[in-house]
Amino acid sequence: MSKAMDLFRLDGKKALVTGGGRGLGYFAAEALAEAGADVAICGRDVSGKLEEAVSRLRETGRDCFALKCDVSVEDDVVEVARQVRERWGRCDVLVNNAGIGGMFPSAQLTVEAWDEMMAVNLRGTFLCAREIGKMMIEQGSGSIINVSSENGQVGFSTGMAPYATSKIGAVGLTRSLAVEWGRHGIRVNAILPGNMEEGMMEAMKDRESPFFKMAGETLLRLVPLGSFGTGDDIKGAIVYLASPAGRYVSGAMLVVDGGFTINAGL
Repeated sequence: MSKAMDLFRLDGKKALVTGGGRGLGYFAAEALAEAGADVAICGRDVSGKLEEAVSRLRETGRDCFALKCDVSVEDDVVEVARQVRERWGRCDVLVNNAGIGGMFPSAQLTVEAWDEMMAVNLRGTFLCAREIGKMMIEQGSGSIINVSSENGQVGFSTGMAPYATSKIGAVGLTRSLAVEWGRHGIRVNAILPGNMEEGMMEAMKDRESPFFKMAGETLLRLVPLGSFGTGDDIKGAIVYLASPAGRYVSGAMLVVDGGFTINAGL
């Protein structure tokens, strides 16, 4: 029988985090490195935030590097998988975090805006899972964590239809791959962050900002725990699902939202 805290170690494991340069993606990458994994992060531009992120990640003493990738472009994803294989020969953890947001009143929503949301948030998640999944099938093990959202579980009146659709699609992909690839020792799970003070909603940190005054006050009242989430809340969830601590968890939705989704007050 293992000791409890040892179950959360990732020593020697290799991980890829998409959209790992900032926000929740960076915290996921940092958590994996702190738990002992070597970590690659990818994004559309390797300069700037990705370079800064890798510099901080290397302070953990792990092998960390950045790769350029637009996850909606098949050739980009294939190349990232090739470089990960070339450097490490394997990939044990994939965090599909890359995504875009936006509010579009449905009556005015263009096909182009809809297609872009689906291309990045849903097709990109599939492409990365497919290419890294090939390595995991060969090695007979792996953990894929798809970052969905509470927005796929509840309705909003602020034009979130395309975003919500892409995020509930990620849950469907998660469940299907968990069943299809379980026989290869691959676990596939989804994390559903709620209202976080990081990433797309980092404006929530400023209680005087127009965004907070417009939406933040209302959202905060609907969170039973009475606060927005932080990077630490994501770090714990990521390590749990990536590590042996989550060995028997697959096809699950881990909701990290302070109780927002199940609040009958919605």
